[in-house]
Order: sequence, then C-alpha cells, then structure tokens
Amino acid sequence: MVHKYGIFQSSSRSCVFYKEDEDGNQSTFNIFVKPKATESDMEQIVAFIDNENMKRENWFKTDIHNIKDVVDAFGGWASDAPMMFEMEAHKSMSHCLSSVLKK
Repeated sequence: MVHKYGIFQSSSRSCVFYKEDEDGNQSTFNIFVKPKATESDMEQIVAFIDNENMKRENWFKTDIHNIKDVVDAFGGWASDAPMMFEMEAHKSMSHCLSSVLKK
C-alpha cells in the first residue's frame, strides 16, 4: 500500500505529521512539549499516533525519557515514507524538541 505523507504543522513546541492511503483515510503522528508546571519541573514530551481513521491501534506515550523512543515510533509509523519526507520530518522534530534536547 502506498501512502501520501506530509506535515500538517511544525513549531518550536509541537509537530503533526500525516499519512493518507488511497481511500483518503488518514493517520497522524503528533509530538508536543508540555510546558513546565513549575520552574523546577522538567519539560515533558507527549507523543501519539492517531490511527482511528485507518482502523488500526493508536499509540500514546507521555513518559518519554529518551528521544530515541519517539524516533523509533516515528520510524515504525513512517516505514514506507519517501526519504525526502523523512528528512523534512526529522528536521521538524529536531526543531520541535530543541528545548528538551538542549538539556
């Protein structure tokens, strides 16, 4: 099955990627950095895959201590993605997670 991939939104705090099948069904891969509740808190990464429209199991993770978990989940989700999309997506992820990666 061939999927169409793209970036819905990309900012310094979140990014949303999508893939769409030939029938128009979409899945999204979402990452956002949750703001600190207090100055002593660490920023928390939330990542989830919404597969509802593709009738597949969703994935959700809030206890992310290693960025590799997000990259691995993305790799599984976008296993058939074109290389150019992957390069742009990784650039967006780096931008989105830069505040967490600096620590």
